[in-house]
Amino acid sequence: MPFGAGSVITNVGKGINAKRLVGTTPAQLEPKWLAMGVGATGAARTAAAADTALSTEVETRAVGTPTTVTTTQTNDTYQTVGTITATATRAVDECGTFDQLATGGNMHQSHTFAVVNLSSSDSIQFTAKCQFT
Repeated sequence: MPFGAGSVITNVGKGINAKRLVGTTPAQLEPKWLAMGVGATGAARTAAAADTALSTEVETRAVGTPTTVTTTQTNDTYQTVGTITATATRAVDECGTFDQLATGGNMHQSHTFAVVNLSSSDSIQFTAKCQFT
């Protein structure tokens, strides 16, 4: 899914990246949990570096599958892929990556996009990428 309306590493996310580089067993958890939200586009909101949460998070977070992929240079992009299933009708317009499964935690990336309408039991797969340039 393209994140055309806005896609940023949050200010807290920059700190997560730095903490993950310290030592061989960093205390900072990997930001591999994906969450989806509603209400961002309707409020004319785009992703911002100051974001710490989604507008209105819905559903249980997905444990993403993290990998490194090549965008420009070999392995220059951290990628997390996960699928979330709707339990009700949803007009989804944002996604975020977090460092924990439970609601809360630290938001690593914030993404906003055009509304994707889901019916109950529909699934949506998110691919969040963080390129190091």
